[in-house]
Amino acid sequence: MPSTPSSTPHRAALDGVRGLAALGVLVFHVWLYRDNRHHGARHALLDHLLFSANAGLIAFFVLSGFLLYRPYARGNAPGAGEYARRRITRIVPAYYACGLGCFLLYSTVGPDNILPKARELPAFALFAQNYSLTTLMQLNPVLWTLSVEAAFYIALPLIALVTRGREAFLVALVVAGVGFNVLDQTAFHSEIPGKTLPAYIGIFAIGMLAALVLERRNRALTRSSTAWCMLLGVAIVILRAAWTESPVFPDPVLRGALLAPLSAVGFALVIAAAARGTGPSMSWLRWTPLAYAGLVSYGLYLWHVPVILVLDERGALPTALVPRLGMVLAITLAIATVSWRLIEQPVLRGRRRAKLTPALEAA
Repeated sequence: MPSTPSSTPHRAALDGVRGLAALGVLVFHVWLYRDNRHHGARHALLDHLLFSANAGLIAFFVLSGFLLYRPYARGNAPGAGEYARRRITRIVPAYYACGLGCFLLYSTVGPDNILPKARELPAFALFAQNYSLTTLMQLNPVLWTLSVEAAFYIALPLIALVTRGREAFLVALVVAGVGFNVLDQTAFHSEIPGKTLPAYIGIFAIGMLAALVLERRNRALTRSSTAWCMLLGVAIVILRAAWTESPVFPDPVLRGALLAPLSAVGFALVIAAAARGTGPSMSWLRWTPLAYAGLVSYGLYLWHVPVILVLDERGALPTALVPRLGMVLAITLAIATVSWRLIEQPVLRGRRRAKLTPALEAA
């Protein structure tokens, strides 16, 4: 999920993908958290579109699988210590700041219905909130995804050791993820299994497969290949959104298990085009506002729901959707910028200085 500074066109394009994902999730939650929203079956086209924006979460998981597996796919994976330092410094400081900020905000201005007890806070500190019904979806509802992300970080080195660059194993993970989600809908009777790594391992694996294919190819995509990846990827994501809202293939169990992998394939194609593409078909992802949203996407993702909840509690959010969206976006973007400049960026700079110090001392 988190981004690092863009220094190449491809990194800027990947930031554009992050920006789209973060903005999609934000738009979805602005639409979702409204008292005047129609509940039940969606009939209006706008409701269909805004509901489908929740696919931004799938894009984030595919990105994580793609970017974190890439070094393993090219054979220059970091050591265990360096890998752990990178993951901890990238996600933990801003995550802790958001968790503490939410606790203080809810304690003073509300809402208090998702405020965990003080004794439950260690579960959030350890990214373990998904494994208890008393903490699941509490404090900041989007934090459940960080618990899944952290579990993937822990599992990735082992997955890379077992796969050793074999596509068949990654395909098996995709199939296993579909099977787990079928069980989640038919055999499990708790909300917890669907909020754990097995439910999303196939999504991460699709991103890993994209990384493996690109690294084995080891050359830039041609302009025509880039255009085809982009067009096909976008078409698949749109198809997934249309399928969600249509009566075609009505089996709810299989449909529910296949929707996320289908959109993950679409996002993987777009990410491949962003990472190795050439030509104008990928240049739109480098649009400066979109790339900036990607740069601060971690803060956007962490803070947008607390902003919605606190403003709604105080009666400060407009009822109309467009001004409501504008207010949430403006405030969250400001907080995300502060998070990037005062927390995330200084920590990343400190990590780089620490990495350079031994080399300077040896020189």
